Amino acid sequence: MSRSSAYTLIFVLVTVVGCRPPDAGRDERKAEAYLHVAAAEDARPTGGQNLIELLDAERDASAFIRAAAVRGLGRLENPSLTEHIEPLLSDESAVVRAEAANAMAQAVSRGSGAAAAPPLLARVGVEWDPSVRGVLARSLGRLALEGRVQASAAHALVALSVDADAREAPVDQLVGVALGMESFARRARGDPGGAVDAALVARLHALMRYHGRAADSLGAGRVRELAVLALGYLGDLGRNDIIGALADPLAEVRRAAAARLSGLEGDLRERLVGEALDDVSAQVRTEAVRALARQDLDGSTCARLMATAEADADVGVRLAALDALARPCPDPADQVDRLASLAASLEPGDRLGWHAPAHALVALARVDDARARKLLPAFVRHADPFVRMYAVRAAGAVGDAMTLRALADDSVPNVRTEAVQQLAAAWGRKADTLLLRVLAEANDPQLMLTAANLLVGTTLRGEAAEAAMRTLDHVSRARQETLRDARMALLELVGRAGDEHLVSRLEPYLVDYDPAVAERAATVMTAWTGTPYAAAPRPVARLPLPTAAELRAVRRARVVLHMARGGDIEIRLFPTVAPTNALRLYRQASSGVLDGLTFHRVVPNFVIQGGSPGANEYAGHGTFTRDELGLPVQWRGTVGLSTRGRDTGDGQIYVNLVDDVRLDHDYTVLGVVTSGMDVVDAVLEGDVIARAEVRPEGRDPGT
Repeated sequence: MSRSSAYTLIFVLVTVVGCRPPDAGRDERKAEAYLHVAAAEDARPTGGQNLIELLDAERDASAFIRAAAVRGLGRLENPSLTEHIEPLLSDESAVVRAEAANAMAQAVSRGSGAAAAPPLLARVGVEWDPSVRGVLARSLGRLALEGRVQASAAHALVALSVDADAREAPVDQLVGVALGMESFARRARGDPGGAVDAALVARLHALMRYHGRAADSLGAGRVRELAVLALGYLGDLGRNDIIGALADPLAEVRRAAAARLSGLEGDLRERLVGEALDDVSAQVRTEAVRALARQDLDGSTCARLMATAEADADVGVRLAALDALARPCPDPADQVDRLASLAASLEPGDRLGWHAPAHALVALARVDDARARKLLPAFVRHADPFVRMYAVRAAGAVGDAMTLRALADDSVPNVRTEAVQQLAAAWGRKADTLLLRVLAEANDPQLMLTAANLLVGTTLRGEAAEAAMRTLDHVSRARQETLRDARMALLELVGRAGDEHLVSRLEPYLVDYDPAVAERAATVMTAWTGTPYAAAPRPVARLPLPTAAELRAVRRARVVLHMARGGDIEIRLFPTVAPTNALRLYRQASSGVLDGLTFHRVVPNFVIQGGSPGANEYAGHGTFTRDELGLPVQWRGTVGLSTRGRDTGDGQIYVNLVDDVRLDHDYTVLGVVTSGMDVVDAVLEGDVIARAEVRPEGRDPGT
């Protein structure tokens, strides 16, 4: 799919709202009608007026409103609604038909796809629009099917890859087909009893060689990449396929092939890994390092890893090589000296260049604990808490209980979390007294969750139940939905360690603001007493949707993250695809909420994640937002919503470093990086967002 075509598919709804017709009020009315539909969807109705409004909106005169309505019905993930979605597969608007095809698959995404397959298969035979045919393929490919219906879906995917004259389908359509084939193959990998159609495999091999026209280079490359991924899942990617893909002009294709290098044998693997280590793309070199890490550490492998760790142009690749050296080489003396030298290069006040020394220390701790112990104090005393977390890991590896005990009292909850985990692993139940104190003092959700989980099974049942109950009462006063994981862990501990004497204290949680907590409280009390208790939650108000004026402002604006180490990341938001989540990021950037926060999670060839006020996975921003799943693909550079289960957006975001299509339809895409991907690629763990701002654009990008 060409970049312009991809944006057309993603932003076509924006265009419908954004363009200015002669009637100056029509745009305003259309935006208001759209927001009315979005509000009904955001209520997650199972019946009642909100569902009626969504169903009524499917018959609206505006294709934009019909598309929003059918997309909303799919997001409810209710298989019984497929009968209401199916009629829009024949809508006069191609945009609506595409949304309907996607909604059919989303409606059944939590179980069998049997209800969605027949109408989608029937539509394949009559649909003429290439973009819709591509979405039909994507939708069929991700259904959970069996037997003949699964075989029919495979045949349909092959048929959708060509036009009516058996010629190659347009590139936009082929990208959709390749996405469908990748999903189909990924699902088939987890179904050993399922038979994969030979024609589908043959077509994937042909698509590996697809180049299209010069103008279609990006889309054609994505087709090849997806074919490589699919064949890899199916175990049908041969040595010649890998060799060919490693020579591809698109780095993403080479990366997909390099990820399969460890499956090759002997001299060929060694040669291709060497070539991949010399690739111009850090993505490819990262996969080559991972292939080395899966091998036995012989002399040649160690030499390659050490050379990469010291000389690669990309910091992330160097760190991956250091991590791979956390096993002794055949002759470890040189390995130990070089790791120790790098670890010793840590500067006490350096908040920028600590990553390689910290990774080297942890690797050293696993191959020479005596050398690592000598270097450990500098990391323990370091000003940056991220460095101290690596000190905890190294101390755990060498069994330095004194250092772990000291860091269990660190001023930063993330360091304490790492330390108590290591102590509990080393001490077993002897750590319970410390864990009880940590639980009583904890003011961070990740630390609470960790201490509560580690105390499950303790013999100090009375003390544990009391500590968990008090902490639960304390943290619940904040009335923040994003504390759910910690509160559920505390409830689990109360349930395991406590008994019916705590019923009166737990009873108020039957009407908790979080339905999940209320249900869990009812379950615990019922188990204690044998008497049925029913939850009657009183949910907090949802975050507000944008107004029509805000919708226009968000659509025109750019969110810019100014990074402390230099460089800017510019993001264009998708407010008509993800209104609540796009608005939340817009407001966070406008109000200074993101200033000084970090990207606390950096996974090479996956994502960078940040925006947590606690710099961890479990510290969020108050109220949950709903998932807003749709057609945007999780290509490299897209900005997604971090969640821990459905409808648990907590204000954290991630940026895809590669094409992460396996995240499609499970995680919201709320924007795309329009400038600064080189800055994104350079982000390291703990990097700080010095300042976020919103830059309004003078012209609506949808027009």
